[in-house]
Amino acid sequence: MSLLDLVGYLKRGQNRKLVFLALDKPMMPSELMRKIYGKTSNTYFNIVSRALSELVGRKLIEVVNPKERTGRIYRKTKLGKDVEKKLKELE
Repeated sequence: MSLLDLVGYLKRGQNRKLVFLALDKPMMPSELMRKIYGKTSNTYFNIVSRALSELVGRKLIEVVNPKERTGRIYRKTKLGKDVEKKLKELE
């Protein structure tokens, strides 16, 4: 996929875009949830977890500690940083 295709993919999913842009440093899903929504709940946790899974599938982010079942840490990949830069140029 081209950078523009990936930018379009992010823009089509409001939650994906929120999670992607909020991931400015390596973070756990619970930290992202508090940063984006300001509170904790299972609903928000599920939204963030689903968005993270979708972003990992597109190789925009990666799991730093994949062997851990809980407390996984996510960060942007090189491709993710390139897409973020393009997204900010276009907005």
